[in-house]
Amino acid sequence: MLEDVKDQVINEMKTSPMFYFQVDDSTEVTACDQLLVFVRDIHSGDTKAKFLFCEELQTTTIADVLEK
Repeated sequence: MLEDVKDQVINEMKTSPMFYFQVDDSTEVTACDQLLVFVRDIHSGDTKAKFLFCEELQTTTIADVLEK
């Protein structure tokens, strides 16, 4: 069922005149880093936001601060 919903979201993106992704990371209480991807597209004049997928990251998402 998950693959069917994902395929529907991708097919709607393909037929949309424009779309964009919103990407974010999240860390669970178990210290598991995850990549979250949402998509927004336009259909029948309405903008729709949909969850696309969540994937476990193999590395940490802690940002390095560059010193000047």
